[in-house]
Amino acid sequence: MSLHLRLPEPWPRRFKFALLHAISLASVAVTAAQGRVARRHQLLLRLDQANNEIALLREELAIKDGRWLRSRPRRRPHYSPIQRLRILQLRCARGWTLEKTASAFLLDMHTLQLWIQRVDEHGERELVQTSRPVNRYPDFVRNLVRQLKRLLPAMGSERIAQVLARLGLWCRATPQNRAKATPSLTH
Repeated sequence: MSLHLRLPEPWPRRFKFALLHAISLASVAVTAAQGRVARRHQLLLRLDQANNEIALLREELAIKDGRWLRSRPRRRPHYSPIQRLRILQLRCARGWTLEKTASAFLLDMHTLQLWIQRVDEHGERELVQTSRPVNRYPDFVRNLVRQLKRLLPAMGSERIAQVLARLGLWCRATPQNRAKATPSLTH
């Protein structure tokens, strides 16, 4: 479909160009608006799917928690040292109180207080261990970045690097793993 626009002959040339540019800009604006509407629709659809998944996971968790609540606390399986560290990390990441953390993991508050007290007094080796031994400073940073990505995925690699830079640590992708963007310490 071809549209021929005839402009009055007596109009000065600059008015004709201005009219054509205004029509072009309007066309671009309409296209951009349509793109934003389509993108918003996609985001709303993904949000709806995520909310459905969250609801299903909550139901699944409620069923599992209900099963464990029927047994006495002393009969429940104990958390491994690595799981204890993960629970304390999750508590920090979510900003939970002791009560909320104990409730979420079906723990006695006294047990959770003991874990925290032991870490405060004797350090992390007394109670918890990392999943891999951390022998060097770059290993520690690498482990920290992995934990942050797992616990706070919305933070993103760039934001994590900014936070670590404020702490005096500089991260970059290692040359052999640039595709994975594995962090390493730079001096």
